[in-house]
Amino acid sequence: MIRKISIVLFVSYICMSNTYANSLLEQRWQFQEAKKALDLGDVVAFNALSAQLKGYPIAHYLRYFYLKSYIDQQYPQTIKLFLKSNQNAPFADSLRVIWLKSLAKKADWDSFIDAYTPQKSTVLQCNFLTAYLNKYFALNHKLLNSAKDIWLVGKSQPNACDSVFNYLYTNNIISSDLRLQRSILAIKNDNSGLAGYLAKSLPIQERKWIWRWQVMYKNPANALRKFEYKNTKIARDLLVYGLRRLAGRNAELAYEYWKSYQNYLTLKEKDELFSYIALKAASQKDSKAVLLLEQVDNELVTEKLVLARLQIYLVKEDWRAVIKLIESLPVAKYEYWYARALEKVGDNRKANRIFQKLAKNRDYYGFLAADKLGQSYQFNSQPLNISKKVQAELLEKYSGLQRARELYLLGISHFARLEWNKVLAGLNSEEIKTAAVVANNWGWHNRAIVTLAKVKYWDDLEIRFPLAFYDDVVSNAEIQKLDYSYIYGVIRQESIFQIDARSRSGAMGLMQLMPATAKYIIRRQGFNDIGSVLLPANNIKLGSSYLRMMLNRFKNNHILATAAYNAGPSNAQKWAKQYPCVAPDVWVELIPFSQTRKYVKRVLSYAVMFESRMVDKVKRMKMDPVNIYYNSCN
Repeated sequence: MIRKISIVLFVSYICMSNTYANSLLEQRWQFQEAKKALDLGDVVAFNALSAQLKGYPIAHYLRYFYLKSYIDQQYPQTIKLFLKSNQNAPFADSLRVIWLKSLAKKADWDSFIDAYTPQKSTVLQCNFLTAYLNKYFALNHKLLNSAKDIWLVGKSQPNACDSVFNYLYTNNIISSDLRLQRSILAIKNDNSGLAGYLAKSLPIQERKWIWRWQVMYKNPANALRKFEYKNTKIARDLLVYGLRRLAGRNAELAYEYWKSYQNYLTLKEKDELFSYIALKAASQKDSKAVLLLEQVDNELVTEKLVLARLQIYLVKEDWRAVIKLIESLPVAKYEYWYARALEKVGDNRKANRIFQKLAKNRDYYGFLAADKLGQSYQFNSQPLNISKKVQAELLEKYSGLQRARELYLLGISHFARLEWNKVLAGLNSEEIKTAAVVANNWGWHNRAIVTLAKVKYWDDLEIRFPLAFYDDVVSNAEIQKLDYSYIYGVIRQESIFQIDARSRSGAMGLMQLMPATAKYIIRRQGFNDIGSVLLPANNIKLGSSYLRMMLNRFKNNHILATAAYNAGPSNAQKWAKQYPCVAPDVWVELIPFSQTRKYVKRVLSYAVMFESRMVDKVKRMKMDPVNIYYNSCN
C-alpha cells in the first residue's frame, strides 16, 4: 500500500513539474509577444498580454519597458511610486536616469529635485545644481563644494554646467588660485587650449606660470635647459612634470637633467622620478637601462621594474643575471625563468627539480615545464558533483536566480547578469559553487565561469572550458583549416563566452571583433550580407576568418598570429623583426604590451585545455619559432 502511494505521489509530482514547465514556456512566449507589441507601439495588445502574466517572475520588467518608452508622458507620481515599489530591482537606477533626463529636458526642476539621487553623470549632477539654484537661488556649503569639484578638472565640462559655473563666477567663488590649478590640470590633460582660455582672466604673474607650463608641454627639453626659477611648490611641480614628459620621449636626456636638478627636488620626488626614468629607458632600449634599473631604491622596486630587468637579461642571454635577480626577490617568483637560467648555466639537476614541480600545474608555465621534461600535461580535472536536488533547492530559495534565468532565456542578458550578481553577493562558498553548476546547466557559460572564479575553484574544466557553440566552432575550424581548440582559446580569452560582450574600444561578440575589422573580413572573404556581428554563428565565422588571415600573414606562426589578433598585425610584425632569433618562450616574455603578453600566454594555454576536453592525447602548446623573417639564426 505504501509503495502504491509513493508511486502515485511521484507521478503527481512529475505531472505538476511538467505543468509548471509548460506554464513557464507559455509565460515566456507571452512576455516576448508583449515586448514585441510594445516595440511596435501597440499599447492595447501590450496591456492585454501583460495582464496575463501576473505571477511570472519578471512581469514587472514589462512595466519598466513601458515606462521607459513613454517616460515623457508619465506623471511624476506614477514613476515615483513604481520606483519605490521596485527600489531594489536592477532596472531602478536605469529608469531613474531616464526619468531625470526627461525632467531636465522639460525644465521641471521641482520634480527633478524630488526624484534626484546621487548620480555619476556630470550632466545630471549639474542638472541637479541648476534645479537647486532655480528653486533656492543659492547653493549651500555642501553643494558649493560639489560645484567647485565639477569645475576643477582638466577638461571642458558639458553645457549643462554653464548656469552653475556662471553662478560661481558671478559670486566670485572661483579664485585666481583655482583658475591656476585648473589651467595646470588642463595642460597635464593635454588640453593646452583650455589652459590658455582660463589664463586670460588671471593676474600677470599667474599668466606667466601658465605660459611656462605650456612651453614645457610643447618642448620639455628646451624648457628644462632654461629652467631657472626659485624653488617653490609650483616650480617643482613644473620641473617634475617636465622631466616625466621628457622621459617619455628621451629617457637618456631626462636622466641627465635629473642629475642636474637633484638638489632642487625633494627626496621622494627624486627617487620616484629616477624609477620612472629607468622604466622609460628600458622601454626605449636605452643602453643605460640596466644600470639605471639596478640602482632604483629597493623600496620603490615594483613588478614592472623587475620585469623590465628580466626582459633585458633575457635579450642579452645573461642567464647568471637572471638567477641573481630572481634570487634577490623577497618572494618566490619567475620560477620558470629561474629554472631556464639554471639549465643554461649547467645546473640541470636543480633546474629539473623546479621543472618537475611546475609541470604539475595546469597553466602556461606548467605546460612549458612539461615540454622541457618531455612529459604529458597534467590537467587534474575534478568536476563539481552537486545533486539536482541541491541545485533545485538553491533556485527555489532565491527568487533573484529565477528572475535571472528568465531574463537570460529571453535574451535580456544585461539585466540577467545584474539579477544574478545581486544574489551572488549574499551566497556562501558552497552555494556559489552550486550556482555555477546551475548556470552551466542552463548553457549560461559566461556566468558559470565567472561565478566559479569567485571561490577560486579552478579544477572543474567542464565548466571553465565549455564546448559551447560546438557546431559553429568545428565547422569554421574545418573551413579555415584551424584547430578548433585555438578558436575556443580565443573566445575564452576575448569574451569568456559572453555573446553580447562589448569592449570600451567597440569590439563586439564572442571573438571581440571591431566593426571596421568585421567589414574588412566580409569584403576580403566575399561574404554576402552576414547580418548582426553579435550573433554567435556570424561572430565565430568572421573571427575564425580573421585568425586564418593572421596565420597566413605570419606563415602559420601561432604566437605571432595570436599577438596580431590582440595588438594588430603591424605591432606583431615589428616585434618579430625586433627579436627574430630568440626562443619562443623568451619572445612571448618580451612582448612590450602587458595586455598582449598575458593574452598570448592565455590563448595558447587555453587552447590546450579545450583540446583536453575532447581528445585523450593532447598536442604540445603551439610555441612556434618566430624567425619567420630570417632564413637562419645563429
